[in-house]
Amino acid sequence: MIVKRSIGPIACVAGLIVLLAGCGGAGQAGDSPIIISSSGGSGSSGSTSGGGAGSSGGPPPPEPALVLTGPSVAAPDGKQEIYYGQADGSGLTQLTADGRPKFLVHFSPDGRTLLYTKFTRGGYRSADMQSEVAVFERATGVETMLTSGGNWLGPVRSPDGRTIAYTTFDTDALWLMNSDGSDKRVVARVSGRPDDRHMSDFLWSRDNWIYFTVEQHIDGCFKVRIDRIRPDGSERTQITDGGPHCTPAGFEQSGDSDPGISPDGLTLYSSRGLPRSVPGHPELTVRHLIRTDTSPWFPGKPESDLSLGAMEDCIAGVPKVSWDSVRVALFQFCPDRPEQIGVWMTDPLGSRYRYLFPGFAPDWNPLVR
Repeated sequence: MIVKRSIGPIACVAGLIVLLAGCGGAGQAGDSPIIISSSGGSGSSGSTSGGGAGSSGGPPPPEPALVLTGPSVAAPDGKQEIYYGQADGSGLTQLTADGRPKFLVHFSPDGRTLLYTKFTRGGYRSADMQSEVAVFERATGVETMLTSGGNWLGPVRSPDGRTIAYTTFDTDALWLMNSDGSDKRVVARVSGRPDDRHMSDFLWSRDNWIYFTVEQHIDGCFKVRIDRIRPDGSERTQITDGGPHCTPAGFEQSGDSDPGISPDGLTLYSSRGLPRSVPGHPELTVRHLIRTDTSPWFPGKPESDLSLGAMEDCIAGVPKVSWDSVRVALFQFCPDRPEQIGVWMTDPLGSRYRYLFPGFAPDWNPLVR
């Protein structure tokens, strides 16, 4: 997620919510040779409200390629609903409309249901928030709460769809439960040592690892790295060190967040915070799209920064890799493209970027090939 714990005020989401509220969702992607413009039109055509897919009297709509929340990023007073869209930037369609914020929505491995965090009271990090793990059945439009009475966060499914990993806003433990909400149990906790505080941002890979972010506070240096663990709590391994930078006072955390992974489990992407502000927006912190492999971390482990050139002053977040590994969908805000805050597409090398539509935290539909 774009903002978690930070030394200073939680300003990034608050600032982005204002920027998103003022954007029209359309526009051109600029003149840089590595940027191509969206062919998807306004990003809002064909929208519907409520839980039905398609309309009567005509052929069914194409299966959507992406699911996301919108029209804005998560915020304490936000009203994020679930949307669908196509990978070419067309067909953005609203799926839910109950007025309660949803966060980090994911397709199930069979594509039939959506899994997400739902705020039943308040909003993202509001003082009175209450959040639950929710599942939405696409065919019927029925939403089911799998938890009750907590501050639950960030559910993701196992590759076979039978198990859900999740945590709380306190982010000190990895919880698992069955897909129907039964058998809730803790399988791992952070130790509380300076290099092992607060786990979050879970990702369950097809080769059965659970990746997650970890805060570390060592000798006055605060940043976030990525570890992984087996679903039974064994074989915990460090994968990144969060980069070379510590977090300046008042900034969103430096280091990694929201990992995405290639289907073969070999390539990891992350949103990495850097210790500098977005030009013209001192309340926002630059985040780059970083690529590395999934081998255990070692000093000097190679990484690639995919946000150099035209994208280096942007906020890149929540990368997700397509089923064929040739596309990466992500959230992005660039200060020189204020009308194009939302979901973008790039390739695995970050050589070309393309704006799709407004919204946040896209996920790929496994049914679309």
